[in-house]
Amino acid sequence: MAEILDRGWVQRLREQLRLMWVRVLLYSLAGVALAGLAPLIGPVLPYVPKIDLAAGSVGSLLNIIASSMLAVTTFSMSIIVGAYGSATSNATPRATRLLEQDRTAQSAVSVFIGSFLFSIVGIIGLAAGFYPDNSRIVLFAATLLDIALIAWALLRWVSHLNDFGRMSDIIARIESAAMPAAELYRDRPAFGAMPRDPSGDDGGGLLPADQSGYVRHIDIAKLQAAAEAAGLRVEILRSPGKYVHQGEALLRLSQPVDEIVLKRLRSGFSLGESRSFDQDLQYGLIVLSEVASKALSPAINDPGTAIEVLRAGTRVLETLHAPAEVENSSRHDRVFAPVLDIPAVYASFFAPIARDGAGLLEVQETLQDCLAALGRRGDATAARRQADRAFARSEQALGEEWERRALAAARG
Repeated sequence: MAEILDRGWVQRLREQLRLMWVRVLLYSLAGVALAGLAPLIGPVLPYVPKIDLAAGSVGSLLNIIASSMLAVTTFSMSIIVGAYGSATSNATPRATRLLEQDRTAQSAVSVFIGSFLFSIVGIIGLAAGFYPDNSRIVLFAATLLDIALIAWALLRWVSHLNDFGRMSDIIARIESAAMPAAELYRDRPAFGAMPRDPSGDDGGGLLPADQSGYVRHIDIAKLQAAAEAAGLRVEILRSPGKYVHQGEALLRLSQPVDEIVLKRLRSGFSLGESRSFDQDLQYGLIVLSEVASKALSPAINDPGTAIEVLRAGTRVLETLHAPAEVENSSRHDRVFAPVLDIPAVYASFFAPIARDGAGLLEVQETLQDCLAALGRRGDATAARRQADRAFARSEQALGEEWERRALAAARG
């Protein structure tokens, strides 16, 4: 049970570390601690090299850091906010969540703010006389270390700005965010549970949700541990990405249990106001298709972006249909879940692009090519259905006969 609880804490910790304010807070505390501990470290060091610090040299360096880091932080945040606005207007608002989780941007801003606070605390300590000779040398060494850290963060940040927030960067981020879910369903068709219904009845009752929201994450190991301890079997009724209203069923139980067991089972579900990429493959593909739909709108009219999205989504689906890299044997024999609805996944990605790009030959040719590839490597029936629907829609939308013949040739 301790291992299961640890996994739950790891998942929550991972989600918190994706937030910018958490990393900024950690770096800020580190900067304040570094400056604050120098008076305590200096006197207890067995040997401190004698360094002739010219009058005010440490204070001058700290003043430079304080003034420059405040300006750099303001400038960096304006770039980040601008990238969020650009992604919202040109791609999709859902992409801003991925930009918010950019580790390079988070690290740069965190280093800048942490260095600013370090220098402020150091300046105050010097003015108040908190640093004797040994401690001042320790503060000088810490300042040099901080300068090196700032230089490293600046170089990374400047290099990162070449791509940060651009359309190709956003598409790549969404593709990367969708890949783990594709790999999960590839290796575990029912994300680690048994892919069938043990009984099909609810004689043991249902587990109602205690709040409304999207199912963001399901901890199969925690459900298995709770079910095994109570001697029952459970069937998942709401997969990741599904919206559940308060009081609606999350699980079907094989036998009645007390409220303590219900609470343990309910803790295996993480609900939120928005969907998550981690276990929700369909959501990742929906966000990709939104980027293509925005690019195909009359206001933007960028079929090249739609073609990039089609290639990216096809790569995600090819990963889903690739041979499993681990043996598909689950130890979670008391948890049952529905398998991924492949036709629905195909439709959620291809149907909007086929609709919005119906009158563009280059987009339809790429769409037919992608579906043909998935027909060979993935679900041939689902791919053929989407190809037929896209072709029928385009036949009506394309204005020239030669375009219809070219599309028919691309369809094969």
